[in-house]
Amino acid sequence: MRRPANIVYWLNDVPPARVAVFLAVQQVAFLTALIGIPGLATTWLGPGHEAFLALAGATLLSAGICVILQGLGRFGLGAGLFYPLQCTTATLPALVFATKTAGVDVAFGMIAVIGATQLLVSFCIHRLRGIFTVELAGLAVFLIGVGLGENGLVLIGSQMHDDLDAGDHLVVALITFATLVGCHVYLRSRLRVFTPLIGLSLGFLLSWALGLLEQEDLDLLRDAALIDLPHVPAFGWSFDTAVLVPYIITGITLALTSLGVQVMAQRANDADWQRPELGRIGRGIRAEGVTHLLASLLNGLPMVASGGAVALATASGCTSRALAWWTGGILILLAFLPKVLSLWLLLPDSVTGALFLFLSAITTMTGLSLIGSRMLDNRKTIALGIGFVVAIAYEPLSNVLNRTAPELHLLTFSGFALSILVTLTLLALFRLGAKEPGVHLAPSEPGAHNAVVDFLEAQGRRWGADRAAIGRAAHATWQCIELLNNGFLDGDHPHIDVEARYDPGRISVTLRYGGQLPNFPETAPTPDQIADHPEKVQDLSGFLIRELVGGTDVKRANGACRIRFSFRE
Repeated sequence: MRRPANIVYWLNDVPPARVAVFLAVQQVAFLTALIGIPGLATTWLGPGHEAFLALAGATLLSAGICVILQGLGRFGLGAGLFYPLQCTTATLPALVFATKTAGVDVAFGMIAVIGATQLLVSFCIHRLRGIFTVELAGLAVFLIGVGLGENGLVLIGSQMHDDLDAGDHLVVALITFATLVGCHVYLRSRLRVFTPLIGLSLGFLLSWALGLLEQEDLDLLRDAALIDLPHVPAFGWSFDTAVLVPYIITGITLALTSLGVQVMAQRANDADWQRPELGRIGRGIRAEGVTHLLASLLNGLPMVASGGAVALATASGCTSRALAWWTGGILILLAFLPKVLSLWLLLPDSVTGALFLFLSAITTMTGLSLIGSRMLDNRKTIALGIGFVVAIAYEPLSNVLNRTAPELHLLTFSGFALSILVTLTLLALFRLGAKEPGVHLAPSEPGAHNAVVDFLEAQGRRWGADRAAIGRAAHATWQCIELLNNGFLDGDHPHIDVEARYDPGRISVTLRYGGQLPNFPETAPTPDQIADHPEKVQDLSGFLIRELVGGTDVKRANGACRIRFSFRE
């Protein structure tokens, strides 16, 4: 690992306390922007100040403990990176489905199934790497962003029913959204990291000035205790196999999202990053699983790995694991401050909706960037494309299936989950019967260069490999073929077989031919050596090729030669 140039406080650095507190506060300001989601949840739990405080307190406790576990990275739990969890609307459909089917106590008790599913995935991540891919994680992140935006628009629209206040609510929503966008785009100082807090504060002040705050909520804020123990568990705990499938699917989708966020965190911490560290990713997912077991007991909401928090830490120049302890401590502290949490009940839906809409833009583009970073073949294009279509067409599709095939309601409870499930199934099916092809060529024939490049690019798309790594592999392979064509091939059979294989993070290219092996020296020949021995030019070529690849393995037996290069993503 090598420290990136933009990182001031690296992974194991300990920033000064004043710096750490400031950075932790800005992280908490971002993460608690989504405390509005427990407010959404109370619409099906039953309205009430106490329900919101209990749900928010339990969720903050779980989130604080999880980020500390991730930072510690001890005893097989935690990635040893700074990456927190945050609330997400993507988990609400499973809880709503369970509440309507079996009751609120089952909805929270079954969160333990999400945790158990993540634990199982964490131990199987190496075996599942063929279908648990970065591009699938990108789809999950994208759909989470879409869900945020959809809920934001619904919240804003829900305020349009009152003819007297509809115009005021629309003005507040527009000004709040414009403030969020303006701070994010044009603010150049460190204040930009407080964009969510600035936008919400302005929206709150405007709502107060226009008389949009509910008197009942103001009374509740006045009466709320400044410090109090969280009243957990508030809704009970039970188990029902009738709603098992939705929670298993939700657990899988959260594990996939964690994969994508951890890839972002690993890239941010290593200037020489080449490939995902699956062992570390597995430990991170495992810590999330333990957190959801705890959230089930406390009656907190399921949460998702926060790509926004990772991006914020990177932009701030501090990815230190010590930041996890400060952030986790503040999150836990907030759970004991009901008066601070009650401020969220004062925010009109128009303000919360504007925030959700703003965050959705960032989240969706993060997901698309993860997908765009990989090469896609026809199989992956179809699988991801169908996943997008299922998500977009979910509403009419679910209506049709509920009428014609109500027995499928366990799979159609959520557009997010259904899209991921369909994509995951297609990726698994497309792997059946897949073979590793090769190319047989004569270097002197016209089009040989294009044949090599086309072959490796086609393989890269099928694997979903990194574009830059495939480019390096194609360049180094052709340079080697040109070297072999200068006297190393058997004159009677001047052909080369090129094969390629892929393991996540590593590409290997194998050349087989008859003839002699060239040298791939570790040091370049000097100009004097080349002048005295012109054949040393070939050693120079071998040295330059060796510099292009990550590893070289050569073998010759009975006139058959094999050269194998490896390239890291």
